[in-house]
Amino acid sequence: MDEKKEDKTVQIVKMGAWSGGPGCHGGCGVEVYIKDGRVIKVEGDPDHPFLQGRTCPRVLATTQVMYHPDRLKYPLKRAGERGEGKWARISWNEANDTIFARMTEIKEKYGPEAMVFGQGTGRDAGGPILLLAYAYGSPNWTLLGLSGISCFTPRLAGMYVTEGDFTFMDAAQFSPLRYQDPEWTPPKCLIVWGREPVGGCSDHYATGHWMVDCMKRGTKIIVVDPRCTWIASRAKLWLQIRPGTDGALALGMLNIIINEGLYDKPFVEKWVHGFEELKRRVQEYPPDRVSHITWIPKEKIIEAAMLYARSKPAAIQWGVPVDMNAEATSVIQAITSLWCVTGNLDIPGGNVICRGPFGVSIYPYSSEELTAIYGKAFVQKLSEKRIGADRYPLVKNFRGWALSDIVLEQMETGKPYPVKGMWIQTNNFLACAAGEPRRHYEAIRKLDFNVVVDLFMTPTAQAVADIVLPAATFPEKDSVFSTGISQAIQSGDCPLE
Repeated sequence: MDEKKEDKTVQIVKMGAWSGGPGCHGGCGVEVYIKDGRVIKVEGDPDHPFLQGRTCPRVLATTQVMYHPDRLKYPLKRAGERGEGKWARISWNEANDTIFARMTEIKEKYGPEAMVFGQGTGRDAGGPILLLAYAYGSPNWTLLGLSGISCFTPRLAGMYVTEGDFTFMDAAQFSPLRYQDPEWTPPKCLIVWGREPVGGCSDHYATGHWMVDCMKRGTKIIVVDPRCTWIASRAKLWLQIRPGTDGALALGMLNIIINEGLYDKPFVEKWVHGFEELKRRVQEYPPDRVSHITWIPKEKIIEAAMLYARSKPAAIQWGVPVDMNAEATSVIQAITSLWCVTGNLDIPGGNVICRGPFGVSIYPYSSEELTAIYGKAFVQKLSEKRIGADRYPLVKNFRGWALSDIVLEQMETGKPYPVKGMWIQTNNFLACAAGEPRRHYEAIRKLDFNVVVDLFMTPTAQAVADIVLPAATFPEKDSVFSTGISQAIQSGDCPLE
């Protein structure tokens, strides 16, 4: 056994990895090694209850991001025309004074709703930018450039209207005892639908490790994916689906489960509303037709449906490609119906209801949360001028976003009121999110005032910003991470040099 000499000059801080740095919202438990005020390495925390020291290469490369020579360290003010690439370093006081003056001018002339606050995906920017928008008086907080807010929100909406709550696969993540908890049992079957969990981190936790743990405990895997991923190569069944036909596959599996009497009759009789209507609907999707639509052999569709339905408990874990389906909400309702009619809802090893620990949310995005915090009158007032709320009931009654597609339209038309400014935080939409980057560029460059907050001088910041503010990586700030199944306190012991 090798003995390692302890370096007492190195401080080890335990925290959760998310936001800038790894660029995700996984919240993985990490140990940050600090020497002489500088982070020298980041590793997985073996004491973390969910991941037991496992982490991804992005976390391991955190120091490369923190100390990259191109990293933004100071506020910058545009010194030439937009997009010209000329910048002047300014103090934080000057940056704050300029932003305050320009945003106050927009509010007084056009109203606070004329300022849109656009973030990237749901990292730690969500809470502060939401509070900033509401403190300013604007109802317009959005995932700028992402059409349909098509990253997890459609899944939340589909689950919300189908089962009234949000669920995830049960891999014992809710129990301090994890796999040793006597009340937990591994799923006998797990459908991995449209994701590669082993190669990345999504939905707030690294489920790839958990799936492997379940596989070692006997879980049989069904993969729905056009690609032969790592987990597909090790699955009991790989359904190589034609992209965009997920809804037909879900309805086809429901057809087989219902017609063969494989659904959970007691659960359906007690809990399922509209079962007869669902039964009639799925008759339109017999295996032959579904095979023609999806390109999956009929025999595999039947085998997958029967394996899932006859396995108790069974679970489904899905990915962003489902959200990006053209008919995402309907597709998600169909997939959700699979675990509902088989009685795999909120049971050990199934799809279990997931809520924030201690009722804490990293940012209150739902109408229910906003009402609980601010009151019904406040939420109603937000909806009066929130962009898209008048056209899309789910935007008005479920989720606190302004709809990004309509934000773009309104920037172009000025109707029903003009958009004059944009706060863009960790959102490089011109290079990443926007499906029509030139259209976004032309619309935003005409606004009166734009602020961009990011780690680097991105193409978006270079093209449209008037003020650029540097963002911080997770070891550089004090914040709280609290999402569906994990909670980690972060400490800002690592200032930028």
